[in-house]
Amino acid sequence: MSSSHQPSLPSGTAPGTPSISRSRSAAAVVNALVSILGLVVSIAPLPLGAASVSAAGDDPPFAILVAGVVLGVLGLVGSFGVWRAERWGVVLVIVVRGLDGVSSLAGVFATSTTLRTLAIVSVVSAVVVIVLLLRREGSADTTAG
Repeated sequence: MSSSHQPSLPSGTAPGTPSISRSRSAAAVVNALVSILGLVVSIAPLPLGAASVSAAGDDPPFAILVAGVVLGVLGLVGSFGVWRAERWGVVLVIVVRGLDGVSSLAGVFATSTTLRTLAIVSVVSAVVVIVLLLRREGSADTTAG
């Protein structure tokens, strides 16, 4: 019986692991990449400390950087859950991307080109990931949870 199910497994998937749709796979990968980008951008100025970040003026507030690190870590955990076809992973990614997208809206109007670009990437990726996760699949993929 399991041999008839194996062709539907993505390459590199162990037998017994539920398969996920292409849209959820894409959402997990895009979310992981955006989470890694968010971690790198948020962690880089943290060693300067809150006073130095505030004095620089062109960086987001220190609390936003810390929130970026937390959202980045939660995003990676969520991508893992989505990849393993866990419902909690989908919920976690939708919440993380929603919070990240909404919090990045203010950055779309930043004077710094770098911050504006990162904010636009964040907002667009949030929309893309959430749409991919909520998208209805064809009849073959509706059984995957």
